[in-house]
Amino acid sequence: MSLSTLINNEAAFKNATAIAPVEAIPSALIMTHSTVMANIEGDQPTARIAYVSVDPTAEITAEGAQINESQPTISELVVGTQKVAELTVITNEAYRHDYVPELIGNSLSKAITAKADTLFLGAPASEDSEKANHVTGLVNYKGIVDGGTLDGSLDAIIDTMSIIAANGGTPSNIVMGFDAWAVLLKLKGADKRAIISPDVANSAEPMLFGVPVTLSNRCPAKTILILDSSEIISAVGEVQAATSSERYFENDSIGLRATFRFGYGILHPNRVAKIAVA
Repeated sequence: MSLSTLINNEAAFKNATAIAPVEAIPSALIMTHSTVMANIEGDQPTARIAYVSVDPTAEITAEGAQINESQPTISELVVGTQKVAELTVITNEAYRHDYVPELIGNSLSKAITAKADTLFLGAPASEDSEKANHVTGLVNYKGIVDGGTLDGSLDAIIDTMSIIAANGGTPSNIVMGFDAWAVLLKLKGADKRAIISPDVANSAEPMLFGVPVTLSNRCPAKTILILDSSEIISAVGEVQAATSSERYFENDSIGLRATFRFGYGILHPNRVAKIAVA
């Protein structure tokens, strides 16, 4: 069920309802570039997610010989969360038009997605111990690999991907803004030809070295992120949407509200990396 379906059906959902984020905000990067492991509810909850930090070790055993025990190490990832909210007020006359609820629903969905993406990619780290639920953006996450600066070639991307692999990760996504992508598209080889082929440049779903490239205008400027999405563990709540005409009665208007709570953590930060673009 989409947000537009909700706000266009007040008879079915008189005041409020909850929508799964995969339906309400399917393109949000927290949904597409992380592994959702927990659902959250309540006021500023903290999710505690168990995971295997050290795998058990397999060994070769002779037929009939005793097989030695090997136990995995179970750890806990504490994930703080934050709430993203949007409130829109429109006149009842506008709300009654057939197409307006759909427009407003789509607008709310885009607003929630944009803010969630901004936090997920670039929110600053918090030094305040009282803000345990503060979401820190990937570029500021403690312990991720610093791949240096990309300047004149794609070597920094190649080298950083190899570091992630050496640390036990598998690069699954390359994320950057359109400014960084423009720099990459302008790179020329010794023969003065573009390093990135036109087929890649013109593709709706570009790839570099076999890894999908995600272009987001919410990515911090001149920054490239290389992710192993299986290492990024997230906790998400339902998208809560509600309508109210009572508060804005004297203005003959209606309020439309949407909220979404999420947070994430990285199991092995050295399997995620950032690269600066000169």
